[in-house]
Amino acid sequence: MTQQLIDETPLLAGQFVDAEWGGANEPRLLKGGLIGVLGHIASFDNEGNRHYYPMVFALDPATGEYSDIQLIAVRADFLPGASKRPDLVDVVFSGGLVRKSDGTADLYAGISDAEAHRITIPDPFLQYER
Repeated sequence: MTQQLIDETPLLAGQFVDAEWGGANEPRLLKGGLIGVLGHIASFDNEGNRHYYPMVFALDPATGEYSDIQLIAVRADFLPGASKRPDLVDVVFSGGLVRKSDGTADLYAGISDAEAHRITIPDPFLQYER
């Protein structure tokens, strides 16, 4: 991976609306050749509070086509905890996903810019391997 390759990689037009931003945190090769992407999607509300959510989508490296974003967790799915600042209460930043053979996955996430948590969810990449 070089800086030039990163600079030349096309953005996924239309993946976010104008008021949102996000990115890939962990790409992985899925059965069948698609690339599963664990990432985050974020926005500000009218009061300036940040809202970050872990999400997944799949990318076909042969065609460049990609699926819609699917949110896989929200702050309320995790245990209560501290927040670095009041505007960061609703921040869940995906840190990693461990897929398990029973159809579930452990999602590791940074919570409210103050803590790290883990929850078990249905494996969000199975839908792209069927």
